[in-house]
Amino acid sequence: MIKKLLLLLLAVLAVGMAVPSSRAEIQRRAITPVFDAIGERLAPGRLEAMADQLDVRLGRGEGLPGAFDGWLRRDYSGPELDPWENPWFIEPGRRTYTVGSMGPDGERGTLDDITVTRNLPNR
Repeated sequence: MIKKLLLLLLAVLAVGMAVPSSRAEIQRRAITPVFDAIGERLAPGRLEAMADQLDVRLGRGEGLPGAFDGWLRRDYSGPELDPWENPWFIEPGRRTYTVGSMGPDGERGTLDDITVTRNLPNR
């Protein structure tokens, strides 16, 4: 009985994914929230690792990278893009720096941004 029910469910999902209008609705309602939840769990750890690597660079006296995108490609051990396929960002300050992800909405400066702030070494 359970096998038949699962097969019916898979058949309905397959038909729904074949129709473009229902495919978009299934993605919006079912798939996107799952990916957003996964990204919200992955991003903080990746940002902490990124900040750790930047702290090592700062500890060697190299300063923050001028070309952050280039540093991500060459030296960062993690992915170049955040879980939503958006670029990571860095905001240098006078005494701190912040690395971040724009979050699911892909817009910087909104409530869903995920950031890590670290102190710059004393000069």
